[in-house]
Amino acid sequence: MNKRASKLTIVCDHGTSLTKVLYRVGRNGQPKQLTMDAQLLKLDVNVVENLQQTSGFGKPEHNAWLQTKGNSCYLVGRLAREYRASTSIKSLKYESIVPKILSVVGAIAVKENLSEQIKLDLALLLPLGESSNNSELEKELAEAIREFKFQGKTVGVDLQRYRCQPEGYGIASHLLKICSLESVQAQTFAVLMFGYRNTSLLLFKNGILSFDSSETTSLGFYNFSDRIIKKTSGLTREDIQSAIYTCRENIINHKTALGEERLITKIVVEELVKSRDKQRAEVEKARIETAINNSKIEYWQLLEGWLEEVIPTQRQLDRLIYTGGTSGFFRQELNDYLSVKYSENVELSSTEELERELQLELNLSKISSNRFKQQQLPLRFADAWGLFVDFARYTSTYLSLPETSIELNIEKKLSVN
Repeated sequence: MNKRASKLTIVCDHGTSLTKVLYRVGRNGQPKQLTMDAQLLKLDVNVVENLQQTSGFGKPEHNAWLQTKGNSCYLVGRLAREYRASTSIKSLKYESIVPKILSVVGAIAVKENLSEQIKLDLALLLPLGESSNNSELEKELAEAIREFKFQGKTVGVDLQRYRCQPEGYGIASHLLKICSLESVQAQTFAVLMFGYRNTSLLLFKNGILSFDSSETTSLGFYNFSDRIIKKTSGLTREDIQSAIYTCRENIINHKTALGEERLITKIVVEELVKSRDKQRAEVEKARIETAINNSKIEYWQLLEGWLEEVIPTQRQLDRLIYTGGTSGFFRQELNDYLSVKYSENVELSSTEELERELQLELNLSKISSNRFKQQQLPLRFADAWGLFVDFARYTSTYLSLPETSIELNIEKKLSVN
């Protein structure tokens, strides 16, 4: 490794199903993306030391083990999954986030051949209801990240800049890149985040995030997948997650009565069929299709009921943006619901423009780009990209952006209604 300290900027979105990372090396480096499975497993130090002899191959993000100063040892991501670790829906994200951040830094250090000393700027996205734990997290993180071992090698980190924002902040921040500050400050706008574990509404009044008017619910994608599991036999959340892909289909715009080609997300039923007998496989496929369709209807009805309770009326709102991985499954339903709910006086949009900007800036190869889109990653990375552009003071070639970062003001309240 190099002797001179390396400069590293990271934005992390620690999803319950996937850790999504955007980073750049140096002050003017090319933005890059990295994903890690969300599993985490704490093990005895002797087991972790044995990994140095048995797990020397593969990408570092898929082969992540670490030791902290207190001699705590962790497997993270795919390696933890191979040891039969599972993700937890009930535990708070911030409770497991420190070892995951350390593993992200360690994996990037190996991939990019960074020095043993790293100067780090770090920004995190946390669920709305957990952002009040920010001060505790910062203290714990600053202590743990100072020195740790990744794959047996010591890494030292100087945390120079730190920011923690609620999920959806990156989407709102991006508005300042496409609208004037004056127009944003004169508006009331909402960001709807449809995630794996939570669905949240962030409401901004005159450019200020109002915690009192923002809401969150546990109606995440896992609720949808669990309904499918209960209606079928032998399926798991991981099975369903691995069968997801994204494609383009026509969606009817009810304001214009015209079809629009949009990216939507589907579950590939054939990948869920486990029977090897042809006749039984056809029966199993039909049952799974029925389970998915019925579960989708049930789940959307629950979401629609929650939306009716929390989203502002037409007179109270100027703009609404919806995003998050789960929204890809409900493009048509969201389009229908919001088109009826709001007239042309309320500007409605997804994050497709932001997703296109992200893909352009990452400069992926054709093969990597196709895989990136099929795995629904442009949509799932949109929030992190909006925050990255702001936090890293990144000048996009897709839009003419100011070089200085303009931060949205956040109402300093710890309670969430």
